[in-house]
Amino acid sequence: MDLNNTGKTIAKLRRSAGFTQASLAEKLGISDKAISKWERGITFPDTSLLNQLCILLDTDIESIMYGHEQTNQWIGVLVLNDIIPAETIIYNKTMIEYLISQFLLVGIKNIEIIGKCKPMQIEGINLTISSEINHKFTKNVFIIYGNQFIYGPNLTKHFLRAMSRDTVTVIAAMKAKGEYPLLVDSDKKGMLSKGNVSKYYALPYIFDSRNKELHPFEKIIQQTVNVETMVRGMVCFNLDSYEMVYQMAGFIKMMEENTGEKIADIADIIVRRRININ
Repeated sequence: MDLNNTGKTIAKLRRSAGFTQASLAEKLGISDKAISKWERGITFPDTSLLNQLCILLDTDIESIMYGHEQTNQWIGVLVLNDIIPAETIIYNKTMIEYLISQFLLVGIKNIEIIGKCKPMQIEGINLTISSEINHKFTKNVFIIYGNQFIYGPNLTKHFLRAMSRDTVTVIAAMKAKGEYPLLVDSDKKGMLSKGNVSKYYALPYIFDSRNKELHPFEKIIQQTVNVETMVRGMVCFNLDSYEMVYQMAGFIKMMEENTGEKIADIADIIVRRRININ
C-alpha cells in the first residue's frame, strides 16, 4: 500500500462526492486536519472509520487502500487467441468487450490489442490494435494471454493487489482442474506442481511492474512467481472453443436476468469506477 496513492485517491473521491475536507470531517466526527493528513499521505484512516468513509465516498476499502492514481502508470495488453473471432457475440455483447472490460475494472485506459480485431472506439479509452508484439513497455503492464474472462466476487480487489506489488505477479484460482497447477507457499510464491492435483491453478494473467516485457506465458510460469490467489467462487472462461462461448453465454444470461447486474458493461464500469474520460 502506498500512502501517497491512498491520499490522492481519497482527495479525488471526496471532490467527486461533493465534500470539502471540513464537511467530510463533520460526517465522520473527526477534525479536518485528520482528512488533510490522509490526503497528503501522512497517515491512513483509522480502521473504525473505513466502512463509513467508503459509504460516504461510494467506494470500497480496497480501492482506497491501493489507490486509483497508480492506474495511470499501467497499460493493458490483450494477446488474442484468433480461434474465436473478437467480434463473436456472447449473449448481448461482443467477446472483445468482455475481454477489455477487465482492464477498465482497475481504471486502465491505455489498451493494446494484439491479434485480429476490427477497429473500435470507446470514448476516453486509448485502444490500439496491432499484429506485432512490442516486447518492451515504458509503463507497468497488465497482460491477458488469450480469450480469458473472469467473473466473481472482489475481482477488482485481486487485480489491484497484484498491481500494488513491485514485481511480476500471476493470478491463481481455486479450481478443480487446470493447465498450470501451482504449489503456493505462505509468502505467496508459487511454482508449477509436478502432480496432477493442486489447490491453485495459474491463469494467464500477468502483472509486470519490474521488467515491463512481454514473454510467452509458458516461459514465465516455468519460474518461481509471485501469486495473487483468488477466493472460491470465481468463474473462469477460456474462450478457445465455441462450446465455451455457449457455456459463457448461458452463464451471463442467467446472472443478468436473475441478479439485475450488468456484466462487463463498459459504459457502466466507466461510471462506477469513476474513470476520467477527458
